Amino acid sequence: MALLPSDPQVQKKLVLALAPLLLLLGYWYFYHGSKQEELAKLEKRLETLEARNASARTRAQHGGQDLEKKLALYESHIRRLEELVPRSEEVPELLYDLTLLARENGVELALLNPSDEERSAYYTLHTYNVAVYGAYHDIGRYLSAIASLRRIVTPYELKLQVRQEQSQSDAVRLQAEFKIKTYVLPPAAQAAS
Repeated sequence: MALLPSDPQVQKKLVLALAPLLLLLGYWYFYHGSKQEELAKLEKRLETLEARNASARTRAQHGGQDLEKKLALYESHIRRLEELVPRSEEVPELLYDLTLLARENGVELALLNPSDEERSAYYTLHTYNVAVYGAYHDIGRYLSAIASLRRIVTPYELKLQVRQEQSQSDAVRLQAEFKIKTYVLPPAAQAAS
């Protein structure tokens, strides 16, 4: 008993009947087989992500109040820091304060010129050239008063020179040249706050 019929006509019909089945089997194996592997990988990734989410939910439930307290604390710190940075409309008042401080500390303000301005996304850095005349301790008090202003103003690059003239109290007068810098909120950041 033979597996294949001996009649060529019947063999053709058998091959024609088996060809679509073989094509269907090949299509299923090659196309859907790779899809099954991909589906298995995606299911494994989904399980991993769901486990991570469950872990994150558990941590959020246990630490949620602590996180809210920390966020409130950070927001409070940021508000305090923003209070230290002057807004652009406050710069003239800040410069006026520098002239008042000079008088209060017994120094003569000889120069207060704007120098550089560097813009960034969060602030604008203003730099000023300053020159004052006075006694050593008066200049020191003036620099200390500048550094103690309510807004962030930083003196730097100090150069001291002895002046040839003497004061009425026979104290040696000095000329102090330095720069000050302050960070100013740009108009876009002012509108956001």
